[in-house]
Amino acid sequence: MTAPVTASTATDATGGPPLRALPERAVALLVRVDAPPRLVAHPRAVHDVAARLVPWVRRHCPQPEFDAGAALFGAATHDVGKAVHRAEPSGPGAEHEEAGRQLLLAQVVPDRLGRFAGTSRTWRH
Repeated sequence: MTAPVTASTATDATGGPPLRALPERAVALLVRVDAPPRLVAHPRAVHDVAARLVPWVRRHCPQPEFDAGAALFGAATHDVGKAVHRAEPSGPGAEHEEAGRQLLLAQVVPDRLGRFAGTSRTWRH
């Protein structure tokens, strides 16, 4: 995939339903790893849902506080390891988790953000 196609899938207007663009930092990462369209479209939808949930959670569950920016970045990049494990976007597997975390760390993303990729299928703390 070319960088313009990756960026377009991550940011351009969608048909229905309309989805928010991914954060610029997430787009840049997806471009660098040459993410295929499906790998960009899925996190974009997850990010959009997360962005819709943040105000609701803040309003209805004010305690405990949470880092909305980290949650949104995590939603946008949770499957980035599938750029390395190309069979996993459409099939089973969890090898992408640690690969994604390592990929983000290599891109100088702090572990507090990279952990979302490392736990996208499991609940580890």
